[in-house]
Amino acid sequence: MQSITKNEMEVFPPNTEDIVTKDNWFISKKNLQKYCHSGELSPIRIIWRGNQKPTSLSYAKDPLDLAKINVNNAESVLTYLERTNTDAFLVMHKGEILYENYFNGYKSYQPHALNSATKSFVGLIVSLLANEGLLDLHQKASFYIPELKGTGLGDGTVQHLLDMQVPVKYMEVDTPMGIGRGTPIFIVSGSMPKPDNYTGPENLYEFMISSEKDKLPGTVFKYENSQTETLGWIVKRLTGKNLAELIQDFIWSKLGVEENALIHLDQIGTDIASGGMRATLRDLARFGEMMRNNGYYNGCQIIPEYIIREIQKGGNRKYLAESAYHYLSGFSYHNKWWVSHDRYGGYSARGKFDQRIHIAPKADTVIVKLSSYYSPDSEGIDAFQAIIEYLVKQ
Repeated sequence: MQSITKNEMEVFPPNTEDIVTKDNWFISKKNLQKYCHSGELSPIRIIWRGNQKPTSLSYAKDPLDLAKINVNNAESVLTYLERTNTDAFLVMHKGEILYENYFNGYKSYQPHALNSATKSFVGLIVSLLANEGLLDLHQKASFYIPELKGTGLGDGTVQHLLDMQVPVKYMEVDTPMGIGRGTPIFIVSGSMPKPDNYTGPENLYEFMISSEKDKLPGTVFKYENSQTETLGWIVKRLTGKNLAELIQDFIWSKLGVEENALIHLDQIGTDIASGGMRATLRDLARFGEMMRNNGYYNGCQIIPEYIIREIQKGGNRKYLAESAYHYLSGFSYHNKWWVSHDRYGGYSARGKFDQRIHIAPKADTVIVKLSSYYSPDSEGIDAFQAIIEYLVKQ
């Protein structure tokens, strides 16, 4: 048995400075890593893996050496991963895993925070319910949720919500690092404590109802969380099931995953649609491979092919170019996916602190990055493209 050093051991009870709370999970790299790895600060709901055997994963005989692939002729991909506090990274090409590695003490069986990459799962659920005729993408949100009539969110259609084209305003709340973009989202979701003298909404439903109109729906791209929470409310109202059950029934239990996924809940037990999911690296690779294969995986068509094709078409590039996300040159946002419109047909699920599930169908490639990086920005696109270019040339 390999011995462990004192520095690698947990201390029971933990030292005061090592305790992660809702007040401090975002103030240091160490605390952020613990939050992304464990998620023990909030109640959770299980997204059951089902009773299938895990699908087997194929590994290449010659693993990819990321130290030999450079990003824009500068640092290597491996250096990039280390610099951006990567916790887990996987590259799959033509259905074969070329690279899988874990950093910062993260374990392969631990569900990692996906943050806003959760939104892409919600987009699929909405599309699947529309496919079954249970909702109309062109109906206003208030048609399904009368409580939203007269609010900022109520006049947007389901499609507008899917494409982040319902600009709304909220009471301003100061949050560290601008987490939650100044809105009460992290307070109502239970991720941060209420500031002194706080008088705003107390849960996700109150948060959505408090939305105020900003600009006309369908005229701009404005990325924020309440639009996805509204979709979560709609699908739950229509089906009588919580979001965890819907993801479980439509997707997770069909993939042949190894582990249950999880989703965080707000203070009254509401699944956090805009950023609550957790899952493991290999299971997210299975999910990405399903998307790469146009919805087919584990011997069945899990997502109808036309839903995947619609995502790949992308959305309004002009709107995104005029938004705060203009640095994502050439990108659009459609059905809760970031579409790069590159020659490899790339599109991604993306989350804060640099979570990413990237699918490049025309390069037969899936890349998954799980991280606890304070300042994720567009630089990761170049690293992913460097890997894809390398694989295509082989």
